[in-house]
Amino acid sequence: MQIKMNGKRVKVKKGETILDIAKRNGINIPTLCYHPDLKPEGRCRICLVEVNGKLVTSCNTKVEEKMEIFTNTKRVLEARRLNMELILSNITYTRKDFELIKLAKELGIRKIRFKKHVDNSKGRGPIEIDNHRCILCGRCVQVCQNIQGINNIDFVNRGIFTEVTTPFNIPIKDSPCTFCGQCALYCPENAVRERAFSEKLIKYVEDMNLIKNRNKVVIVQTAPAVRASLGEMFGAEPRTLVTGKMVAALRKIGFDKVFDTNFGADMTIMEEANEFVKSIEKNKNLPLITSCCPSWIRFAEETYPFLLKNISTCKSPQQMFGAIAKTYYAKKIGVKPEDLIVVSIVPCIAKKFEAEKPEMKSAGCNDVDIVLTTREIGRMIERKKINFSKLGDGEFDEPLGIPSGGGAIFGATGGVTESVLRVIYEIFTGKKLKKVNFKQVRGFEGIRDTEIEMGNKNIKIAIAHGLGNIRKLIESGEWKRYHFIEMMACPGGCIGGGGQPRPTTWEIRKKRIAALYEQDKKMKIRVASHSPAIKETYKEFLGKPLGKKSEKLLHTKYEKRKPKYF
Repeated sequence: MQIKMNGKRVKVKKGETILDIAKRNGINIPTLCYHPDLKPEGRCRICLVEVNGKLVTSCNTKVEEKMEIFTNTKRVLEARRLNMELILSNITYTRKDFELIKLAKELGIRKIRFKKHVDNSKGRGPIEIDNHRCILCGRCVQVCQNIQGINNIDFVNRGIFTEVTTPFNIPIKDSPCTFCGQCALYCPENAVRERAFSEKLIKYVEDMNLIKNRNKVVIVQTAPAVRASLGEMFGAEPRTLVTGKMVAALRKIGFDKVFDTNFGADMTIMEEANEFVKSIEKNKNLPLITSCCPSWIRFAEETYPFLLKNISTCKSPQQMFGAIAKTYYAKKIGVKPEDLIVVSIVPCIAKKFEAEKPEMKSAGCNDVDIVLTTREIGRMIERKKINFSKLGDGEFDEPLGIPSGGGAIFGATGGVTESVLRVIYEIFTGKKLKKVNFKQVRGFEGIRDTEIEMGNKNIKIAIAHGLGNIRKLIESGEWKRYHFIEMMACPGGCIGGGGQPRPTTWEIRKKRIAALYEQDKKMKIRVASHSPAIKETYKEFLGKPLGKKSEKLLHTKYEKRKPKYF
């Protein structure tokens, strides 16, 4: 099939949109609400083109025979400018909104002719919606409804009073929200974001005399997914590992020690692997379901409480690290737990909620004091005027910074499962693992499964990522067929977490995941049980996996939670 675009004949395929064809032929059509992961809805109307004398949105208009398309006529350009002015008149924006400002300049807008109308921010908790900045593109609504299947936010009211909010306008913390943060990840203008006082938390670390106060020791842990994405905020291509530069930047900020959350991931692997072996031997509470994703845990406690007996009691790597830091490490360096400030840098917004749970106080105070997302630490580095790309490579501190490759791949969908398999293989077979890769559990399908033979046992495994896919697996009843299930709330796993750099698309997720597997491949130690730091921690302090001290510090419990909105 052929059409005419800007006077030239172009070959097209049935089902393609005008925007698809323009991109393929190097023709620029500006977009604002469009995102490659989502169904195009043509809300912002910035991508207007002229088709056979009519203005249409190019993102969701499919090509047909005898179409004649013009992408840059005077009528098209004036309509785009008008729509952009109307959007800008309805929000508060700053010079930091690069995408918005760049687009306004591209469209030749120097002055806005319309009176501003803004409304108030909505919600408190790990996430907030700021309708001062919302451009009503609908990305957040789409991802919450169509990908995550939570249906927690939608459009209300009409005309200039239209806004995005929760059911009955209840606070986000009391709503069905799981704090996965995908709404914030897809928002192009930071209207949906980490809670507003996250900036105050950054200021707290920078300016409130914690780092300068010698009575306090401030340490930081960094999650595996952060090193595969932080560089994107400073111009690096996706798939660029910036582990050394990240450590160097954190030292320049002033943290006393820089540790690796992969150590906490290795602890989680050890405890969860032994918990799984125990469940298999007793044939009890199978399948064992992973517990390292706090968004999935909140979802289960409120929506599927019948699964709680199947969920691993292991704390997440962030919380295991905090518990060990406030007890074992604090004692080693002679500091009171309350004088050791533990900061986490994670790709996840739900970790903010997790750190504040009352059961996360192993030493009588919060195991983790401050949680910052990848985006937040990127802004912190910028504010400190650190030239990230010019930094040399720093090294993590010991002993809580010596991880295995198993900990490194925790951030990828299937990574937790593969890490656990590396440990249980040696337990079930009694043989040392030679080939550590279990590629059967890798992939990007939303729900996938496999069966792996280990000694005289066949382990049936399922992996689900994205809350919509988790819901499908549970409600189909298929979950009962397996021995082990990995659940991750965010598409792609932690690598696609709600606190990651924008934009995040499936193409970018895959590149970040590839970076984590590259790091794993280069590691000298690739199995958690082989790590000298893990062995030393158990020998000196914990005793053994699932021992009394491990159970007290590294495990938690769940309960059916009645949502406040009922």
